[in-house]
Amino acid sequence: MALAAEQLRARGLRPVLISEIPGTPNREKCDDHVVVDWDRENLSTLITRLDRRGIVPIAVVNLIEPLLPWQGGLVAHYDLPGVGAGIDVLASKTLVRERMRALGLSTISFCDDPAEADFFPAIVKPSRDSTASRLVRRVDSPAELLAYRRHLVARGFVDTEMIIEEYLPGVEFSVDGPVVDGRFHPVLAVEKPDHDNVRHHDAGLRIHPPQSDHVRDGVRVLSEMTSALCSDLRLDQLWLHIEGRVDDDGRTELVEINPRFGGGMYPTAIQEISGIDPAEAVVSMSLGEFTLDRLGPLRDRTIIGWVDVEAEELGRVEISATEDDLCELPGVIKAVVVDGYQVSDLEQENYFLRFAITADSVGQLRARAANVLSAVGGWRVT
Repeated sequence: MALAAEQLRARGLRPVLISEIPGTPNREKCDDHVVVDWDRENLSTLITRLDRRGIVPIAVVNLIEPLLPWQGGLVAHYDLPGVGAGIDVLASKTLVRERMRALGLSTISFCDDPAEADFFPAIVKPSRDSTASRLVRRVDSPAELLAYRRHLVARGFVDTEMIIEEYLPGVEFSVDGPVVDGRFHPVLAVEKPDHDNVRHHDAGLRIHPPQSDHVRDGVRVLSEMTSALCSDLRLDQLWLHIEGRVDDDGRTELVEINPRFGGGMYPTAIQEISGIDPAEAVVSMSLGEFTLDRLGPLRDRTIIGWVDVEAEELGRVEISATEDDLCELPGVIKAVVVDGYQVSDLEQENYFLRFAITADSVGQLRARAANVLSAVGGWRVT
């Protein structure tokens, strides 16, 4: 939000924040603030509040998946550029799976009824309300699926719309890039050799460009699959962060598709590799101004990697390392340290330390990552 507001102001525009928190500190970063209860109020209520304040939107910037229906509704009501009707499909992992199957782009098994699941191992996750890998769980049998459903009920998530998907073994990877006139243009491909295949959280080192031949082939296949989906949905002026998996035999499947750029160090990596500031690009897309001449040659010789460190117990994280200290180490291009990070829910990713590094080889990249972690010295949760 802060990055978008900064970009809007640089264009001489007036950023207005719409959120559900009356006292949000982000209010000070914008020129106005309209409060709406995302769960209990509706689009017409929000439009009435905007009209009463004399606010006539010329663009809608949104990087939060659960708010896609609101974004699409505002764009349609005010006849604004960006996204399109197909955004409603991207708001639901179930609808994406159904459309991919109908187009012949995927053979993965899936369902939304636990009684129908006859494919194991499987991944269970929210179909709509999903951020930071929240509530994602692998289950290896009907008994484990039933136990997880009981867990969700006990946690108060009985009404959360879930999808159950076939688990594809292999290597996880991601691709980022813009969609223009129904075609996806990849600018950053990332291999995840250390991915946590138990909790399905990002872990360890992530690397661009992908180092494995079958992952590079998987990136190409998934990018073409994504373009076919975007063409069918008539998407335009949209940034996508897509995640996929590819096995040793080359079978490639979509894990999920997000209408935003990747979080954490992804913006840093995107700018390092392509020269594109993704926050600026998203603002440009919301105004319908993004063009393909922005896409220059990628810096193929640069190896870039990053690590996110996650807290694994409830409490407050105390860490003494500073961002300035870490950025002085060899190869470090950016570091984010959140001393005092509060972990209140272990059902999602809880990253309190991130850093991105460059190197001339994967071996050097891993050595530099180990050097950073050694320099951090440690942390504790109180």
